[in-house]
Amino acid sequence: MGINISGWRAVALSGAIGVLLMVNSARADSAEEKQKITRCAKDICSIIVSKNPKGPDLSCDLTKTWEKDEIQKGADAKSLSWGLGSARCSVKLYAKRADIAAALTSPRYTLKIEKQSIACEIGANKYPVSLTMAPELKFKNGVNVGAGLHVDNIKGAVLITGVVWTAAALERHFDIFEGDILREVNRFVQKECPKFVSGAK
Repeated sequence: MGINISGWRAVALSGAIGVLLMVNSARADSAEEKQKITRCAKDICSIIVSKNPKGPDLSCDLTKTWEKDEIQKGADAKSLSWGLGSARCSVKLYAKRADIAAALTSPRYTLKIEKQSIACEIGANKYPVSLTMAPELKFKNGVNVGAGLHVDNIKGAVLITGVVWTAAALERHFDIFEGDILREVNRFVQKECPKFVSGAK
């Protein structure tokens, strides 16, 4: 069973669309990558569906690859320039279980994810880019109603970082990715996770 989160493609544009969206089986370079992504999906969905604050925190070591055309489609939708080839990014994902449960069970709650480090290789030449992200997702009665990525510390080849900084600045000042985040988080929480946990296709 696959979990399709379109927000993945925005990682190559702005550093990430949100740590909680980094669970997707759309493409992995190896069976090991796909297995890790699926295992992470199972872990986060079990927390989301049970809403139980007790138990292990979410911890995943993920790698994801986007093809050039996939990235360009996302860039075009936001009137951004890309043309830099494919991208492969890795993140050691961590989030506190109790915080996720509280976000889904409290009348109002701001889920603050600790700063995550993301490392990417861009294009055929594998230009390295690194950045950090500390997303905040605002919930009201279990529904995601506000989001911010807080992308920072972007380092790497000037050609690449310029594009990422531009996307990050647009997100910070104009919330250009917020609508995507809200839509995908709510779909993930309300529709994808219950199906994934139950084993439905």
